[in-house]
Amino acid sequence: MARVVPELAAGLTRHGVESRIAALAGGRFGNPTDSAAAASRSNASGAAVDPPPHGTERRVEVLTFPASDGPLGRSRAFGRAVARLVEEADVVHLHGLWTGQNWSAGAAARRADRPYVMTPHSMMMPWAWRRSAWKKRPIGWLFEHRNLRGAARLHALAEGEARHMRALGFNPRIETIPNGLWANEFQDAPAADDLVRAHPELADRRWLLFLSRLHVQKGIVPLMQACLDAAGPQDDWQLVIAGPDPQGLRGLLEAAARRKGLAERVTFLGMLDRDRVRAALGRAAVFVQPSQSEGLSMSILEALAAGLPVLISDQCNLPEVPETGAGRVVSPQRRPIAVALRELLALSDAQRAEMGRRGRALAAERFDWSRLLPRYRDLYDAACAGTPPTG
Repeated sequence: MARVVPELAAGLTRHGVESRIAALAGGRFGNPTDSAAAASRSNASGAAVDPPPHGTERRVEVLTFPASDGPLGRSRAFGRAVARLVEEADVVHLHGLWTGQNWSAGAAARRADRPYVMTPHSMMMPWAWRRSAWKKRPIGWLFEHRNLRGAARLHALAEGEARHMRALGFNPRIETIPNGLWANEFQDAPAADDLVRAHPELADRRWLLFLSRLHVQKGIVPLMQACLDAAGPQDDWQLVIAGPDPQGLRGLLEAAARRKGLAERVTFLGMLDRDRVRAALGRAAVFVQPSQSEGLSMSILEALAAGLPVLISDQCNLPEVPETGAGRVVSPQRRPIAVALRELLALSDAQRAEMGRRGRALAAERFDWSRLLPRYRDLYDAACAGTPPTG
């Protein structure tokens, strides 16, 4: 969400849609005005402080509100402001589920009779929906189920996600539009020299890159097991893991690799800024992310745009990958991941490069913002007009 929402808002300004982002900030919520956001930054008073990138003519306000570190992240400041923000809008777009912001914004939209769109961002997929059900059930009774039923549109990122959303039965008004990216941003990656200097073991290795938060949802545990199964001692492959560690999982993974005597085959890069993300993608040979549950992963789309063959799971909602020959799709378990890895490692460099070329074409043809932004504008127009969804 932190990557997609600002780029969507900034891109929509080119299509005559003026956007305002309201988000929580500080503590576990981080800083929504990160330099990667494709939107101008503003303080809570609404005064823009930076010009937008990409030459956009209008500015996107990013309003930030301090929040508690409680389970819902409630914010009194957000609660006081949201009614005014909703009344000044034509349509409201809620991202994610199970938050205090949804509670406040959904109620405010219904009071003001403003149409609203909800994007669950994979949170209605079966694995995510069942996870921590004992907490989500009362929250659903309190507000989230009502939010889902009252939305002018539920927005799915892929048809696989839409199918599961329909099965839950809250709301038949479902529209499917993917996440987007600017594909040409990944055409020419910066050099990864500083990453190699910090981790000299990477210098003469070919990288199997995992780029996501370290979380069981992302399939990191069976992936590590499979990589250790598939890579023989003579191979020059290295599993390179990049991303934040919100659950403190890294120490457990490092300990497991040491117990197997394979710690030297795994490198943890930690959290990377955008330039280093692009550098890692440019330096890698294969991208791996066999997630347990996804709506539509931005890191996978970025890997495709960077021209990497991908190994992902059948829970990632990207049937286009096997259809176009851009990679392998497997169930997110140790054995099938290991089998697919062995297949990819056995290919020639030229064969992997051809898979990457197909992935790059897929990203440009199906997931570039230039193709998707008009569809998002149509989504908002239809929500305001109350017309039926197209699919």
